[in-house]
Amino acid sequence: MLCALSVSSIHAAEPPRYVPLPPALDGSMMPFDFKSCTQIPYLPDSLTPIYATYVARHGARFLSSPKKIEGLMSKLEKARNKGNLSDHGDRFFSLLETIRTANEDNWGDLSPLGAKEEKKLAKRIYSTIPCLEKQPMKVNAVSSYVPRSVMTMYQFTAELVRLNDHLTVLTDEGRKFSPLVRCFTTDKRYAEYRENGDWRPIYDDFLDRNVPAEPAKRLFSHTTLSTHELKELSMEMYEILKGNRAAGLPAPTTQWMSESEYKQCWRASNLMHYLRNSITPVSDAAARATSPLLEDMIAKTDSALHTGSLQINGLPQPTINAWFGHAETLLPLLSLLRLPGCFDMPLDYDRLDECWRIQNITPLGANLLLLVARGPSGRDYACVQLNGRTVQPVKGQPDVLPWEQLRAYWKHQIEAYAK
Repeated sequence: MLCALSVSSIHAAEPPRYVPLPPALDGSMMPFDFKSCTQIPYLPDSLTPIYATYVARHGARFLSSPKKIEGLMSKLEKARNKGNLSDHGDRFFSLLETIRTANEDNWGDLSPLGAKEEKKLAKRIYSTIPCLEKQPMKVNAVSSYVPRSVMTMYQFTAELVRLNDHLTVLTDEGRKFSPLVRCFTTDKRYAEYRENGDWRPIYDDFLDRNVPAEPAKRLFSHTTLSTHELKELSMEMYEILKGNRAAGLPAPTTQWMSESEYKQCWRASNLMHYLRNSITPVSDAAARATSPLLEDMIAKTDSALHTGSLQINGLPQPTINAWFGHAETLLPLLSLLRLPGCFDMPLDYDRLDECWRIQNITPLGANLLLLVARGPSGRDYACVQLNGRTVQPVKGQPDVLPWEQLRAYWKHQIEAYAK
């Protein structure tokens, strides 16, 4: 009996076993998933790739600023001073201190993982145009003024130069490109909608019905916070935890949230990204705001395809035009293009995650690739990849389309929302 009691005591003393939470539930902070990439776009042997458009979100980063983490730490510190912080809350406070220290002096910067991602992405784009190896080629890239986007552009283009020292690379960055890559701040109507638009009551209702209060409640031995406030605090926890992997920190685990709790927070975050950054039943402001970027993409494609600087075999000099920005750069654009999985008009927001998932659209390092190839007749054909996966550029149409057909479709999309 004594032995049995001893064994029982040993097992009772074992610390709980926590497991990492699924990376996909990090949502917008999920690092790029190279395993989900398909092969390079299929093109008939008769077509020669001559042009690429590349629109990208910055790669994996540290937390954008100390604001969120310090705000949460302040709330917990007040509870501690009143003697209302639980032992669990003390441990979470210590975790926050660790996270803050790891991000110190790097707020918002591209992380080592992000730099690695961009090198791999550049290699992937280069392999997409294998016939261009060691040939003269132009790369024109512009970036948002935000350092992590600038760093992404330089990591990406530097790797292209390493692969082909015949490249001519021109890079530029700054606020002058904000109407293209930061329309979410420069388009006044859209910016106002994102701040206080009709999406807020929809989100608040979803939060109240779905987000768990328990993760936040466990931080306190006693609290006077309302259920709604606790649910908001659970979302604050989620917003910090989901960034750990991208910053090179250990993944968030079930120590802080169960998988079901973490998923509910992801669902709320997923809904917020959708409502604020896409064409929705509530607003189409995103379409008009991002139209200048799509117009620039079309114009630069046309210019590159019809340049008078001809190379061997009568083809234009191979060119890549690239824009580097943010998740909020790509989300409105991809919604306007109506790419599969990027545009939806759900009747039931509770089921949004069945058709629209932020981590599939704009993970860290997200990118849109338009590849144009020329046939013997001189006609140009286009295909599109999103995050390394070939997608139908026009619903119900082949993966490879005449450029003029895709161009006309994109123009129609712009005109449909021009009011």
